[in-house]
This record gives sequence, structure tokens and C-alpha cells, in this order.
Amino acid sequence: MPFTFHSTELDRRAFMRTAGLGGAAIVASGLRPFAAAGYDPAAATLMEFDVRYRTEVHRLPSAAKNVHVWLPLPSSDAAQQISALEVDSPFPYDVTHDEAFGAKMLHVTPGATLEPFAVEARYRVTRTRSGIQKATLTEAEAAKYLRLTRTVRMTPEIEIFADEILGNITNPYEVGRRVFDGIQEILFYDNAIPGCGTGDTAWIMKHRRGKCDDYHALFMAIMVSRGVPIRWEQGFPLPFPEEEQVAAGQLAGDCSGSHCWTSFYSPDHGWVPVDVSEADKAERNGDFFFGNLSPNRFQVSVGRSVVLNPSQGGDPLASFAFAYAEADGIPLVYDANYVNIIQYDVTRVEMS
Repeated sequence: MPFTFHSTELDRRAFMRTAGLGGAAIVASGLRPFAAAGYDPAAATLMEFDVRYRTEVHRLPSAAKNVHVWLPLPSSDAAQQISALEVDSPFPYDVTHDEAFGAKMLHVTPGATLEPFAVEARYRVTRTRSGIQKATLTEAEAAKYLRLTRTVRMTPEIEIFADEILGNITNPYEVGRRVFDGIQEILFYDNAIPGCGTGDTAWIMKHRRGKCDDYHALFMAIMVSRGVPIRWEQGFPLPFPEEEQVAAGQLAGDCSGSHCWTSFYSPDHGWVPVDVSEADKAERNGDFFFGNLSPNRFQVSVGRSVVLNPSQGGDPLASFAFAYAEADGIPLVYDANYVNIIQYDVTRVEMS
């Protein structure tokens, strides 16, 4: 049977926005929430900020013999420049790269210690408002961006939805635009519902709500199913700046504090950035997030189903925004064994 949109669903989304249930949880003095209703995402052209990414291991299993900790490290690209990297670690470490996408990471080897310790990476991020990036992918390069995962997958219900919104459209750019619009019609932003944030597309279609991971997992599944390469970008949001405002704050150190977005590849355009969840939260100007990204963010890794380097003993990570630790090949438990603390100071803002 055809997939249809219901006006009651749109009314519920409007109510959620009015009630403030879709707002960002990160607040800093002098800055607006990441997606404050009514703001103009094109207003800021540059943000520069100093980041302190700290992982504290405060309790290890008494029998632990071989402990490993991995922290994501941001890389410079067309949208951001990373400088002044410093690392504080009481133990040996090296900087490695994941095999699939070349994303940088810090690998720390404490050995058999049972004492609490902390690792901290500090760096400056200069992030600009970014748009479509011209690029040419070979068939071999495109293949790594055409992989689904155990949770980011197509289901019969998603197939029906995709057929309904796409029809016979095959042009990658047009496919991207229709999926971008269609997802906003059926989902509303709710980062409080239990189960959100896993990027499980079957769960998403059942509950029709979620946060950024859920929006972009659905976007990724449909695009890849239509043969369009997708680059998953994982990072953190900062509140949107007021003009010439400088502020400091702390991001949530667990999964509630990260943000993700995607880019899809169109041979006629290049890499087209898309932030579906921010577009859906925006009261106006949401179309900006098709083909553009605001600078109040920074990327720390690329891809889903992430295998670390050296590889972890546990399963591939759904995404890699937060430090991961394990002892003797067994994942440590966040909060019980270790915590992440991500702090920032905004040092420069430029507005158009």
C-alpha cells in the first residue's frame, strides 16, 4: 500500500516545537541554542574556538591487565582547520588513522595500571560556513561510501516510503533533495524518547521521531539504497553565536552531547552537505541545511561501524564522537569506569 503523510503528524510536530521539546540541551551564556527557532543559520560565516577534550578513567576492573583508550582527533578539511594540537597523557600514546576513511585518533596504552588517570587533547578549531565541495570519486573510492550497517539498513516500510517520495527520480542531487524533504515530513525531533540516537532505521520508522543520528541514518539508508555515496560526519554542536559574542561552555560528555550530519556525492555537484535534523528543528531558514552547514560545529570522525586502529576487541562502534576504552578486549562502561569532558572557549566570531 502507498506511504502517505498525515496532517495529524505535522500538527504533532508543530506542537512539539511550540512546547520546546525539540530544543537543544546545550546552553552557554551569550549564545543561542544550536538550532534556536527563527535564527538565520547563514548569518555566521566563521567561528573559532579552543577545545579541551578530556577523558578520565576513574575505575578499572581489579583483574585488568591490558587497557587501551582511543580518543577521536579532528582533521583539517575544506570546512575546518585544526591547529595548536597538544596532548597530555601519563602513558605512551600514538596518533593513528582508521583504515576506511583515514580519520585521526589518539591511542593510549596504560598497560596494567589500576590507578585513575586522565588523557587530554587540546586544539583550536577554525570552522567556516561551508557549502558544496567539488570532487570526483572513482568507482573504488565510491564503494566505501555505499555501505550500510547492521542498524542502518533498508526495511520493507522504508522501501515503500522511498518509492513514494522518489518515484522514478534517479538523479543523485534530486534524490537527495526529495529524501531531505520527505524525512522532515514524517519525523519530528525528540531527543528525550528512550531508544533514540542509535541510528536504528527500523526503530525510527516505528516511532517516527528521534535525534540527529536517527534522521541521518534514515537519510543514509535511502541514499545508499539508490546507489548514492554518503559520507557520515560525526562531531559536536556549539550554540549559535550572537554577533561578536565570545563565550565558554561545556558539552555533554556522553552520547547526548554529540551531533552528526552527512554529505552525499553527486557527479554534477560534488559533495553536498546535508543536516536534516537541524533543518527540521528550524522554524524558518531550514532549506539552508541542504547544501550548506553553519560553522557552530566541529567534526571529529567520519563513518559508521567504526573499526579503531589498532582494532578494538569489542564490536565496531556505531560512530566515534566519544573516547572508547576497554580492558583485556572487553569494553569499559561509560560513567562507571570512565567519563568524557569536552569544554570550549569561543575566541572569534564573524558574521555576514
